[in-house]
Amino acid sequence: MKYRYWIFDLDNTLHFADIKIFPLVNKKMDAYIQNKLNISKKKSALLRQYYWDVYGATLPGLIKHHQINPQDFLKITHDLMFNNDTILFPKNIKHTLKNIPVRKLVFTNAPKAYSEKILKHMKIYRLFNGVHSIEDSNFLGKPNQHSFHQLFKDNKFKRGVMIDDVKENLIMAKKMGLITIWFSKERYKPNYVDYKIFNLQQLKRLRIS
Repeated sequence: MKYRYWIFDLDNTLHFADIKIFPLVNKKMDAYIQNKLNISKKKSALLRQYYWDVYGATLPGLIKHHQINPQDFLKITHDLMFNNDTILFPKNIKHTLKNIPVRKLVFTNAPKAYSEKILKHMKIYRLFNGVHSIEDSNFLGKPNQHSFHQLFKDNKFKRGVMIDDVKENLIMAKKMGLITIWFSKERYKPNYVDYKIFNLQQLKRLRIS
């Protein structure tokens, strides 16, 4: 196999975070920001979204502009009870991943403990060779170039295939020499996207060489 690793995003790629988990995390983030910065609920929600838009994740903005303790932030905002009602994912995902005969990594802006709990609940944790979390990226996360350099360094590779639902992450992935796969139901395909899928089962039909 020419490409040593296939790199999977976690939230909204391997599972459907927007439906149940993200609203819970966002609520905890808003409460945390309100408390730490002494601002209103409305302002905290706007600030959270603004930093996500600018930096690809809320945490880098909070660290840069407000000196927030990243470990404290991640521990409090991602302390969730996971069960079948909160973690929603394709029921055939384990079979799908097993039938993609490559080394696989998870590359996420989520914290390590949260990511591993979700993957274990989905019973797919052992199908991956590693989880590169936001802690591993020195709290910068995608699409920051440093996070990609750290991913390559930690896993000793330079060529790979990346699957992500956030197109901004794929812009940097393309610049870093990765083959890009956009997980999306959008009809258009930007020029930095090599392949577009709306179902993970479609991965095994791709002819990537």
